[in-house]
Amino acid sequence: MEEAMTDIRNHIESIIDNETAHTDGVSDGVVSKMLKSYDIYDRSSLLGFLLKMDYDELTLVTCDAWKRNCGGVPKNSFIIVRLNDKATTYRQTNSRPFLILARIRETAMTPVAADIQSTIFQIHKVQADIDPLTNSELQWGALRANILGTYYDAPDQKIAFGNDIDSFVSPHFYEIYVPKREHLEILINSFVAEKNPIQIGRLRYTETETTDISDIVPVSVSPNDFLCNRTALFGKTRMGKSNTIKVILDTMLKKESKLGQIVFDLSGEYTYPDPQTGGSLYLAYSNKCTRYSLNPRTPEREVLVGAQPPKMLRINFYQQIALGHYIICALFDSKHPRRPDYMNAFFAWEPIDEDNVSEYYPGEGDRTRYSRALSMYKAFLLEAGFKGGDKLHVRLHLSGPIKKRLAELPGVADFAAIENDRDGKPQLAERQSLPVAARIYERLWNLYNTNREDATLFPISRRSGKPYFDGIHECFLRMIGSRSISGPKKITPFTDYHDPGGGNLAKSIVNEVEEGKTVLIDLAQADQQVSQFYTEMLAKAVLAKQMEKFATLSAEEFEKHSVLFYFEEAHNLFRSDDKDLKSTYNKLAKEGAKFRIGMVYATQSMTTLSPDLLKNTENFFIAHLNDDREVKEIERRYEFAGLGLDIQRARSKGYVRMITLSHRYVLPVQIRLFGSMENETKEEGENP
Repeated sequence: MEEAMTDIRNHIESIIDNETAHTDGVSDGVVSKMLKSYDIYDRSSLLGFLLKMDYDELTLVTCDAWKRNCGGVPKNSFIIVRLNDKATTYRQTNSRPFLILARIRETAMTPVAADIQSTIFQIHKVQADIDPLTNSELQWGALRANILGTYYDAPDQKIAFGNDIDSFVSPHFYEIYVPKREHLEILINSFVAEKNPIQIGRLRYTETETTDISDIVPVSVSPNDFLCNRTALFGKTRMGKSNTIKVILDTMLKKESKLGQIVFDLSGEYTYPDPQTGGSLYLAYSNKCTRYSLNPRTPEREVLVGAQPPKMLRINFYQQIALGHYIICALFDSKHPRRPDYMNAFFAWEPIDEDNVSEYYPGEGDRTRYSRALSMYKAFLLEAGFKGGDKLHVRLHLSGPIKKRLAELPGVADFAAIENDRDGKPQLAERQSLPVAARIYERLWNLYNTNREDATLFPISRRSGKPYFDGIHECFLRMIGSRSISGPKKITPFTDYHDPGGGNLAKSIVNEVEEGKTVLIDLAQADQQVSQFYTEMLAKAVLAKQMEKFATLSAEEFEKHSVLFYFEEAHNLFRSDDKDLKSTYNKLAKEGAKFRIGMVYATQSMTTLSPDLLKNTENFFIAHLNDDREVKEIERRYEFAGLGLDIQRARSKGYVRMITLSHRYVLPVQIRLFGSMENETKEEGENP
């Protein structure tokens, strides 16, 4: 019997010896060194011991003294669970040094909770003095925490992490510690340590910070996580989404040279210096940025440093009909005190670009009416001083009787193209140069104004019952032909937004993006429709360029350059009800990464976003949300489960719950402030 027991002991000892030899090679790893610095005699770190543990959560027992020594235990704070090898007296097979990271979630009941509550009740009831022993007993309690995963030393002595635990033993073999600042910094940033990291903010457990925060734990991100990926910023207005975007831009401009970016700036806060902090992306990176604006301006700070104003965001009004018309309507009130009544039809008109006329007007009659108005509109632009129209030709879309009567008017045959009808009688040619068409419309206004009731010239349609000229036709003819109103002069100020070569605006911006520039597009003076026109035009142009490169370049060449879009008010672009598979935004949401296009998008309402975009989003920054529907949508993601109430409660600007492609669990982060003038020269990684 004794011989058998000796064999068993020898066998166990040999196993332990083998395991010791196996783990010696990683004993100098990062985790191993950390573990050696924690022991139960270090009261500044010891928080307590395990009461209960399973694969997903744990309950720990602690006391007030230990919590005070650790500096307090805020909700959501991280704790380290360490196995006491000496207490267990054995090692697990093939084990490496490891520690378990958990997040404090809430308080928990202890086995004697009822007795403690009864004692406290009696003490308060009679206002009794507490003896030292009772006072000590009443300070014990329990906390519940979610297990985030396991850090361990890999064979190459680098730190490794898994989002679970592979095994556990009896709870009394474990010790719980509050991680030291330097260790916590290593742990939470280990995911990005080898990925060109840069500091984005600091760890912040709670909105209430009554303790000293001088000993901060910086939080880093990898610029690689934003390349070709989608990044979401959710939160109510004034919760710091714009500052976070600036910090991301700052990160990418510092670290990435082979990246083109386009920022659709709906408020002008990225294009120009921040009036509160003085921070300016453009001034900080003027050699990497270009700017465009509907209304360029030069703030005082830019004047002092001699900065060039943004380029005018010009287009060709003769080619981009819809966008040009929207620009006039959107900015008209900024140029004139009131809108003339005679222009009401002009403002109500809804033009479309010529390539889409047949799609919108399949009926020949409606198509003719629209095309007639379009020809008049181009003549109206020419009369207002929009250059380049003298080289254009248009079709008049007028009936034979009208063209015959106009050809008979004195002097018309001297400047207009004339042709013979089937009967050999002269009439205006259907196709005329635009300057000639404008002069014809002057004559036509006089003819119409004096012969409105002439059914031979201007009949009512038998099919539709409509008069020959719609309200928009009469409006254009009057503004071109009448001398009693200012007409074209009303839109002359908008020639600043016109460029005969403006059809190349998208091409110019695409070229700048290809050169690795960050293009800041100021749309602050534009209404929603104008903004969406510019946004879609440029997004479509960039997507087309990337698709062309994808089809023609080798994989190695194609991967050398990426594009990153920045969208605000994303719910207006990536709508949840958008089922058009050919839509530019649908393609960006589903296939953007394939074509090396990433995006950073912000919105207050994620429930109105395209589900395809949400499913394909890798990085999340969640600030305060107070709508239960929005919070429930957030909590549907595994990483944010249980954090909904904290997201609703916290209202500090820049305080977010963050997870990126490299991070394995959500971090509570106070995003650093971008842009105070004294901080623009700080070294990367410094916290303002």
